[in-house]
Amino acid sequence: MGIPIRDKRRKRRRSYADYKPSSRKSRPRDDPFRIAFYLVLIAGCLWIYFNQDTVRGWLGDVVPEGQQAASAPRVSTENEPSEGQSEGTPSPDDLAQQAEEAYQAGDLDEAISLYQEAAQDAPNTVEYPFQVARLLLFQSALQYGDQREATIKEAMDAANRAILANPERPEGYAIMGKVLDWDGQPEEASNQLIRAIELDENYAVGQSYLAEALLDMDRWTQARETAEQALALAPENVDVRRDYAYILENLSEYAGAATQYEAAIRIHPKLAYLYVALGRTYRVLGRYDEAFDAFFEAQSLEVDSAMIPFEIGLTYESFIGDPDSAMEFYQQATDLDENYASPWLRIGTLRYYQGRYGEAIPAFERVLALDVDSNDLYYQLGLSYANLGQCADALPYLREAELRIEDDEDVLAVVQEAIQTCETPTPTPRPDNNGTGT
Repeated sequence: MGIPIRDKRRKRRRSYADYKPSSRKSRPRDDPFRIAFYLVLIAGCLWIYFNQDTVRGWLGDVVPEGQQAASAPRVSTENEPSEGQSEGTPSPDDLAQQAEEAYQAGDLDEAISLYQEAAQDAPNTVEYPFQVARLLLFQSALQYGDQREATIKEAMDAANRAILANPERPEGYAIMGKVLDWDGQPEEASNQLIRAIELDENYAVGQSYLAEALLDMDRWTQARETAEQALALAPENVDVRRDYAYILENLSEYAGAATQYEAAIRIHPKLAYLYVALGRTYRVLGRYDEAFDAFFEAQSLEVDSAMIPFEIGLTYESFIGDPDSAMEFYQQATDLDENYASPWLRIGTLRYYQGRYGEAIPAFERVLALDVDSNDLYYQLGLSYANLGQCADALPYLREAELRIEDDEDVLAVVQEAIQTCETPTPTPRPDNNGTGT
């Protein structure tokens, strides 16, 4: 299963303030007559069970094998529609089971859709909107820009529904905390997560989500301790392993982070974003072949993700030193999403340093059109135009760069020299006595 809402979590301890002793008086349990009565009753039931045909003959109501008597009550099957549900329509439990199967197969779109349908049919069941919000966050891990913002907003709506479904359960507050943290609001996130843990102090997922929020508030020691508590409670939970890996990664303990990401993948081997996180960790460790293996596995799971080929390109460029291979994957990323600014910026930068200014300029212009603000972008674009002798196009970018990079003396000197060159008028040849230039 996914997040252990019921079966994989330790038994939940309710507040002692809610405890009420039983008012029923106890009775003696060693009465010999009562024991004898129960033994006779059990023996009689067993005899009837193993002699059903004989009993039917006595009653004069023999039913042919494989056919149910018309007067017998109809037994409800698992898929039988409940009251108010049309026959043949799957129940919320059926939908949730299908959603879980899709999730285990790595089909997050289908899993989210099925959990949403289950949540609509069972609005008081907290697990369904909880899972919707959780899986939307998984999707957002491989998104950027407006798409990611829209996914986070959708996850927040689902988290609200989880709280409303049952305010006495911790899951809704926990997933709301997770969403808020991924939305860049760790303080607000911690408030929600503390409330979840107050409802169930042994709720491992709540502890794990809180650990990540604490890290994002720079409370590193407390974050680590909280993550270790969560791991002790639920070592087989994929969220717990991932969050602990994230904390170790941000503490620069990359070997430990890789171990935890590997453990998370063993629990759920079909989540692309885990492979991307593992690949990033491997490349910092210098384990480049393993990093590529992780990225390519992620790509096989999410073929439409532009972020994955970008990460492969970045590995070739910044860690391997192979700009040609990097360029291939950056181009692949832009083919998948022409509005993804990061690969366009790297394409422009690579071409700039290769002296291929005519190819750098359209890439840089594309980045600007996507509203990316970068100091390097302005001076590289300005110098690219200047090196092609297009001073009218170069000067606006060079002047903007001059204002932005005033603290970088080396780059500033190059920019100011280019400005001076572009602003110096080209001398006009003077005619000589014969009417020709001198």
